[in-house]
Amino acid sequence: MLRVLAFLASVAVAATVLAVPVPAPAAVGVDDEVGLFDPSTGRWHLQYPDGRLSSFYFGNPSDTPLLGDWDCDGIDTVALYRQSTGLVYLRNTNDFGVAESQFFFGIPGDVPIAGDWDGDGCDTLGIFRDGRFFLNNQLDTSFADINFYFGAPGDSPVAGDFNGDGKDSVGVQRAVDNFTYVTEDLSGLPKDGGVAQTDGAFWRAGVDSQVVIGDWDADGDDTLGVFKPRQTRFVLTNENADLVGGEQFVFGDSDWLPVAGNLGEHPGLPDLRLETYASGLNRPLFATAPAGDDRLFVVEQGGRIKIVRDGQVQPGLFLDLSGSVSDGPEQGLLGMAFPPNYSTTGVFYVHYTNQSGDTRVVEYRRPRDVGLSGPDVVTTVLAVDQPSTNHNGGMIQFGPDGRLYVALGDGGGGGDTFGNGQNPFTPLGAIVALDVNGTRPDHVWAIGLRNPWRFDWDGDLIYIGDVGQNTFEEVSIGSRLAPRRNFGWNVQEGFACYPIGTTGCDTSDLIQPVVAYPHPTGCSVAGGFVYRGVAIDGLDGAYLYSDLCGRFLRGFFYDGSQIAESREWSVPITSSVLSFGEDGNGELYVLTVDGTIARIVAG
Repeated sequence: MLRVLAFLASVAVAATVLAVPVPAPAAVGVDDEVGLFDPSTGRWHLQYPDGRLSSFYFGNPSDTPLLGDWDCDGIDTVALYRQSTGLVYLRNTNDFGVAESQFFFGIPGDVPIAGDWDGDGCDTLGIFRDGRFFLNNQLDTSFADINFYFGAPGDSPVAGDFNGDGKDSVGVQRAVDNFTYVTEDLSGLPKDGGVAQTDGAFWRAGVDSQVVIGDWDADGDDTLGVFKPRQTRFVLTNENADLVGGEQFVFGDSDWLPVAGNLGEHPGLPDLRLETYASGLNRPLFATAPAGDDRLFVVEQGGRIKIVRDGQVQPGLFLDLSGSVSDGPEQGLLGMAFPPNYSTTGVFYVHYTNQSGDTRVVEYRRPRDVGLSGPDVVTTVLAVDQPSTNHNGGMIQFGPDGRLYVALGDGGGGGDTFGNGQNPFTPLGAIVALDVNGTRPDHVWAIGLRNPWRFDWDGDLIYIGDVGQNTFEEVSIGSRLAPRRNFGWNVQEGFACYPIGTTGCDTSDLIQPVVAYPHPTGCSVAGGFVYRGVAIDGLDGAYLYSDLCGRFLRGFFYDGSQIAESREWSVPITSSVLSFGEDGNGELYVLTVDGTIARIVAG
């Protein structure tokens, strides 16, 4: 190989070099996926073919992200270029960890790219400096194997196999004219640094859009895509032409940086464990917090809301309704919700059964920073008479449309005594959508629920843990955008016709559970949350749940149509599980009848 430019001669640092294995055969029928890197935190967010995300930390803020096949196994993994030093950091897996190789390539201020320049099935690096490319065919500190001029100072470099010949080439995106220019073949360039010809110029639609190159349809050649930060939208096309359409989807944040590559299969659900966070509480049924708040607001069944900060129960009460709630096994103070604008309005909502045993959802108002003095009741936003003492539901949560969603059981008794499960004209056995701002009518949003103790909105999907009768517990998933919102009770219990043992029930218009497990595996499902925290790498997008009697911790990834992966973790839960909690940063907790709150952490 010709060494044409010694631009690293002044860097006297020993390199840690990756071993070079035999390249894996090129993937057939595998398309590239996109990812994003948060330069403010050093956190990656990779989207896999089944729609799942994997989020993890690798790198420092302000590093430049790269994806490439560094170990020649056909899978692209993460790397970082530190522009302040010219150091490259590589990993061979897409997860949290330290670099498995590091070396200098380039000088501070260079802009890196990755590609397979010689067609050997292994990606290596290049850098762009003031209109000139320097490409290397080894992963080490060494001279560039090829250098040439293409583009102009101020352009941003891209790389891809634009003609399907198995070798990557380069391009530049130019902000001043909103075009991307590419060259397809580097083989004819003179060794001493020639000028590559322009083989294509493509309008990229949007002055702030960032070009991302990948093989979106698995046909062997790379084509144009962009990430539009203002809309947090990817637009991908399968032809190298002006970007006027193509596949579009929203993903990420406006400050994140896009990458693309063949990610292979999702790495799977990570190991988890539980660590005690707080104790000494009295029947804690729920825990929540406003977004970004470092406090945890714990709902006790007897009517009190306490604040826990840094694992310590704070003195005083946030709210005391102990003189207003009824006391029964399925009664009391059952739920709490903060609207997104709580920090400016001081408004919050509680769900309880009053001393007559009837459901009340009440709005309270309090300036956020005014101690723990009792707030004034603003209004009762929902009042429902209960015909029995059980099956009161309990969950309230704001949905993606800004409405307050309220879960109510079927009125109690047993086997839908009062016939509410399939009645669309009653809030019992249903989830009700309330517009607390009063601009839209309230309505019954979903029916066919026996006792939806807990649910969780995640985007446009709602995950519902519905407590069963005598045979099955179930978890169901519905969509805000779907026309069907009948979850089957009491036509079905789990997947079976109800009463159990009968056959031939009409289930054509019913939403089927995604999980149904039998008694005595459990006795009362405790629906949890979809994890959207930042502390547990690889758990992003997984739904966790448990059971009062089963005392397990289970979870699954849902790909939009079915469960893509599930797992049960071997964690010690020595007391009955009452509920889950979620703090202001998306971290999750398990609440048990012995008054303990355990935080879910990486195993």
